[in-house]
Amino acid sequence: MWGVKLPAETPIVTAVFRIQRHSSRDNSSLISHFDSLIVNQPGRIENLEQDNPVPTRVWLTYWPSPAAYRKWWTSEPVASFWVSLPDDAGVYREILTVPPGKTQHGTSITDRPSGMAPLGKFESILDKSGYWGCYYDRMGDVNKKENKLPTPVTKKPTRTHPLSMTPSSNGSSLPIRRGRIQLPTLPDNIAFVVEGQDHGLILPEEKEHWLENFDQLTTNWISDLVEAGPEKGILDSRLCYNPDSGTFKGADSQPRELSFNDKVQLFYFLDMEAMEKFGRENAGHVKLRREFAQSYGPKGAMTELPGQLRLWVEASILKGKDMECEYVGCIEGTGLMGLNWR
Repeated sequence: MWGVKLPAETPIVTAVFRIQRHSSRDNSSLISHFDSLIVNQPGRIENLEQDNPVPTRVWLTYWPSPAAYRKWWTSEPVASFWVSLPDDAGVYREILTVPPGKTQHGTSITDRPSGMAPLGKFESILDKSGYWGCYYDRMGDVNKKENKLPTPVTKKPTRTHPLSMTPSSNGSSLPIRRGRIQLPTLPDNIAFVVEGQDHGLILPEEKEHWLENFDQLTTNWISDLVEAGPEKGILDSRLCYNPDSGTFKGADSQPRELSFNDKVQLFYFLDMEAMEKFGRENAGHVKLRREFAQSYGPKGAMTELPGQLRLWVEASILKGKDMECEYVGCIEGTGLMGLNWR
């Protein structure tokens, strides 16, 4: 297992942009225009699609510093594009500024970097893998007093600015909320989690083993996360995929997004405690973790096979002031706009 060591002291920016193809307008030209503005600009772009609640083009982007992001964002072509959006555009952005000590990236493969990996250097995290709380141990700042994340194995972070109650969802009804909506300052310690899987280059034996032992468990786990909702601390979840990557199982598989070779899931948790609690209490997830470790661990069924399955995961602990969310003419219930913040 490999992690990524980011340059010290300089925050990175994870910026998520989306353009919805809702019924109000044909956004193909808008998508092409924005794509031309952002291509080759950040350190990394994951070009993705999202099917629900409406078909959506997604740019998951990573910038080496806030200055690099701001230089692009305030450039004349980009600024003009954004201010000229119509009130039913179906466009939104979620800009997350993350210190290197409050994020982690773990991956099984180093020759096909994803997410924030190109912003740093790979390092072994084999000694910080496979146990509850390992994400905390990969973050350089989690033991500092201001984060209030204790060091024992039973790591349970305390929110510095807790919500009075878990936000309730407005649902994802199809009516469009016209105009520009900017969210207020959100609570501290929201966790943004990215999970990715790529089956594009796996060998036949590995594919057979995955389909027989892990595919249904993984599908059930991701589906449980999507269905859980904010009442269980999962504020928002999105299943995305690379449409050009092809599929590794039948196109009639459900959910369809997980049939693609290269797919990415994005989650906002109320905090890391909510993520860990849900994972510990989900019997299917516990079984998945245990059996995957047995298969790919010492003397496991996959130990001698040069596996090419690419798995990666990122988790970032966010300060509310470092989350900038704006929605322009999106359908009701979109993203974090779909929650009633108290």
